[in-house]
Amino acid sequence: MSVPNCPTCGKPVTRILDLAYGYWQWDDEQSRYEHKTCSSRVDVAPWVHADCMGELRDMHPQNDYSAAG
Repeated sequence: MSVPNCPTCGKPVTRILDLAYGYWQWDDEQSRYEHKTCSSRVDVAPWVHADCMGELRDMHPQNDYSAAG
């Protein structure tokens, strides 16, 4: 089975994060967490690629990708 490629960065999607509402990242300069989002829209995709945080709108981790190539 081939791993699908990310539509944002083109790399294989080996890790998918469920971050529809974004994530928090530590900001050393401000000494606090900063909220980051994975989408520029209100209707966010439920999954993002862990490497680039790009949306995986048409993918689901439980889909059968055995025919991908």
